[in-house]
Amino acid sequence: MSKVKKVGFFGGTFDPIHIGHINLAIQMLEIHKLDEVLICPVSQSPHKQEDPPVATKDQRRAMVVAAIGPIPQLTFLDIEIQKTAPCYTIDSIRYLIKMDAGKEKEYHLILGEDALENFHLWKDFEELVELAPPLIGTRIQEEELSKKELPKKVLSALKAGLTKTPIMEISGTDIRARLKKNLYCGHLLPIKVGEYIKENGLYV
Repeated sequence: MSKVKKVGFFGGTFDPIHIGHINLAIQMLEIHKLDEVLICPVSQSPHKQEDPPVATKDQRRAMVVAAIGPIPQLTFLDIEIQKTAPCYTIDSIRYLIKMDAGKEKEYHLILGEDALENFHLWKDFEELVELAPPLIGTRIQEEELSKKELPKKVLSALKAGLTKTPIMEISGTDIRARLKKNLYCGHLLPIKVGEYIKENGLYV
């Protein structure tokens, strides 16, 4: 009997991808013994349409590829970034499952705890937690999660995926603000990403 391949799906704007993203991906990979994590930059988040990415699609693609290059278990996935319309995670997961029909694969949605704030607004979130049970890097307790008004099945799936991990308080917004002020960001960005940003004069 062939072994089921456990695959993490990690989406986001990645504008730019930073050490916090890499840390979360590797923590989930190791703690949950995933075989691979797909890093999937979104073309345009449906929840941030009034705040589009600063870097172009090609620039964000290049930064993700540069960041994960040294880590063989992380794979760049381009099914969302090549689109023009806002992308929904459920559609990407459905597509992957359809493409992998007959293959022994199990998908898991990788989230940071900040994603829980608006999870109830995600498209078809009840189906999403069934198709790709979430793994959440967090410091919050189950009790805090219970306060959220979500269907019981969804709350159970989220609780099951709570994973205590060291959280790096890094945001793309802060990084962009620091770069604009010409402040050092080497402690926040993978080396290759920092070099790419400098070479291409991004976020200034």
